[in-house]
Amino acid sequence: MTHKTSTPAGESRPETGAPAGATTREQRDDGAVAALVAIALIPLVFGVAIVVDSGRVWAERAALQNAVEVAAASAATTWIRNGAICPISVMSYLTVDDATPAQSSCTSSGIATDGSITVNASDATPLFFANLLGRSSASIDASTTVRTGSTGSLIGVWPVALCETHPSLLEWKASGFSLTNNYTITLQSGPSSCGGNVGGNWGVLDFNGGANSTSETIGWVQNGYAEALEVGDIVVGSPGGLTSSIGIDSMRGKPILIALFDQALASGSNANYRISGFVSATLISTRLTGAAASRALTVQFKTEIVDRGSASVGTGSNYGITTWAICAYDNTGDCS
Repeated sequence: MTHKTSTPAGESRPETGAPAGATTREQRDDGAVAALVAIALIPLVFGVAIVVDSGRVWAERAALQNAVEVAAASAATTWIRNGAICPISVMSYLTVDDATPAQSSCTSSGIATDGSITVNASDATPLFFANLLGRSSASIDASTTVRTGSTGSLIGVWPVALCETHPSLLEWKASGFSLTNNYTITLQSGPSSCGGNVGGNWGVLDFNGGANSTSETIGWVQNGYAEALEVGDIVVGSPGGLTSSIGIDSMRGKPILIALFDQALASGSNANYRISGFVSATLISTRLTGAAASRALTVQFKTEIVDRGSASVGTGSNYGITTWAICAYDNTGDCS
């Protein structure tokens, strides 16, 4: 006998294939949640895409900026050394750090001993995820300006300073730093424009202002002062003047960096000197015995290039020492 199973009135039969116990409303709720999750993921995906593309742009711009800085510094030192402005060999530095600029330029203003060099570069970096929104690339730009001029600070300065208005220095400067004369400069009273109350043309400096010993001064004579001396610094004097006891004789025939002063007051251990610039020279000979008026140093001034960024450029009197310093990034900075 065949038995029929009937469905009680008011109950619905589950659709074929539905999980046991699942109702139509539950299935609809599951579908709605899935749709909401998919919609919520859209901004998240785009956010990740923006982060990834932004990171790529930042990395490539950093590489381009670094390459521009290297090229600008190299262009400045090349200009100072041989007068060449932005040669091809310098511009090749624009490819360091795997930078690949599509366009670049290098321009100069002023002269090598008092001017500036600016290097610009630009490129377009491809965008991967943003390409889905119709933006295939992003432009990146970088620039660096380097100032060239007289040095505002130096390391390795001799502890013997010279009045900047001494006739030998003025003649050297007026020649455009071309003379190769030997100048014998006595210890006797110097030009009144540098102060009439000091011992003379030359002054012995006490860099640290302490109770320095002869051995300390000898170390400065032979190796220079280990810290930076800056234009505008006031340095006290060291008593004793130019004598053989401070080791100057050992420097004959060697290059020296001489601090210049434009103001000097008092005398002996109370003397102080205002630093106004620097000059490079070779010490030819010394005469450090006899009366103070006859004691002298014979020097030959020479030009010098300091191949490093200086603490400041163009603030001191220019007597043939030239250096460089980065003064602006992306046209922001003071290069005056």
